[in-house]
Parts: sequence; structure tokens; C-alpha cells
Amino acid sequence: MIRVWDEPAWVLHTWDYGETSQIVELLTGREGRIGVLARGTRRSRRTSRLEPFTPWSVSWSGGENRLPTLRGAERAGPPVHLKGDALWAGFHLHELILRLTERFEPLISLYARYTGALDALGEGVPPAQVVCLFERDLLVELGYGLNLLEEAGSREPIHPAAHYAFDPCSGARRLPAGVSGIEGRVLLDLAHGTLSNEVSLKASRSLLEGVYTFHGKGQSPGVRPWMESLLVFAKRHGA
Repeated sequence: MIRVWDEPAWVLHTWDYGETSQIVELLTGREGRIGVLARGTRRSRRTSRLEPFTPWSVSWSGGENRLPTLRGAERAGPPVHLKGDALWAGFHLHELILRLTERFEPLISLYARYTGALDALGEGVPPAQVVCLFERDLLVELGYGLNLLEEAGSREPIHPAAHYAFDPCSGARRLPAGVSGIEGRVLLDLAHGTLSNEVSLKASRSLLEGVYTFHGKGQSPGVRPWMESLLVFAKRHGA
């Protein structure tokens, strides 16, 4: 029997199970993403307590070969209030985590990265920028680290004015003069998280889409088309 008490967690998704219960997907501080069975939450009208974008302290128990049962859930702080494009972006983060991670995968830093992204959305950082940087960080968590500071092979520093071809496995390779590719300044902006203009944001989005598609064996996460509207939002309000 596995028992975990007072684990920090965020709710990623819930769906009904049976007549009175729910299955809840959680991102936890030490156990990674997990699924738990919340018995009686619909009948006892506790559903509102299991809302997303609110920090929780949760407890659960169960056998190794079955879905654990939620034993308790208490708010661990005030909710992060999101609306409009920021709310949309928040659910996109959830979709990425649910699609690209496995339950009980030991992605210890993912909780902190998600928390930071959620705080940034709550503080008014442009949603397209937050999503792009989270996608970069999620690749690192999944083991597909991006070398955005050095050229592949030569390990020469990326030059802002040079153009590069970016391979999802090996990284950036400098192109001959006159051959266009992704600008070095875009790679550096993405590395340092300074996507302060539309050009860097759009080019970084395209690069990340290619990397995700490559590692997904030809399939993107399937949740990116709406990013175009976020780019419009970023242009309107400043990236």
C-alpha cells in the first residue's frame, strides 16, 4: 500500500467517473503527474474544490496496480486568476503536460516550471511568450535539451547576426553567407527567455514546433493552431 500525505499539487484535468466520483489528473511537487480517484466528490458537492489554477495540498493512497484514491485536498494558497488569452494559455500548458508526459514520470522540476509559467500569466506576461518558454522548458524536462548557445560540432558561440539551420538532435549549424535560416539572435533570445519582439517569438515558435514534431515521429502535439491568435494578442499588447 502506497500512502502520500500533504503533497503540493496543481489540478490539470478532471472527468466524471461513475455516478458520484471523479478521476483527477494532478501535477505534484515530488511524484510527477499522477491520476487519482476522488470518491464522492460529485455527490458531496466538493467538485468546486478541485478546480485548476489553485495550489493544493493533497493526500492519497492505493495499491501499486490500481488508481490511487484521493484521501484529502486542501487549498495551499489563493488561486491564480486568469482570463481571456491568459486562461486559454493556461489550459494549453495542461494539454501539453497531459499529452507529453506519463504518470509517475520523475520530472521533478516540471512542477516548479509550471508554477513559474502560471505566475507569469497571472502577472500579465504576454501569453504567447509564456507558452513558448514553457514549451522550451518542457523539452528539457523530457530529455530533449536544446543547445541554443553553441554551434553543433564546433561549439563556437552562436553569433547574433549569423544564420543557422537547426537540427532537433544535434542543434544549430551555421549556414554559409547569403543562405537564410534562423537568425542567431533568435536562438539567443529563446535561450535567455527574452522573446521581446514578434520576430523572435514567431521564429522561436516555428523552431519549437519542428522539434516537437520531430520527437513526436511526425506528429505535433496537436494543440498549436490557436497560437496564431496569441501572436496577434502579443503584437497588440507587446510581447
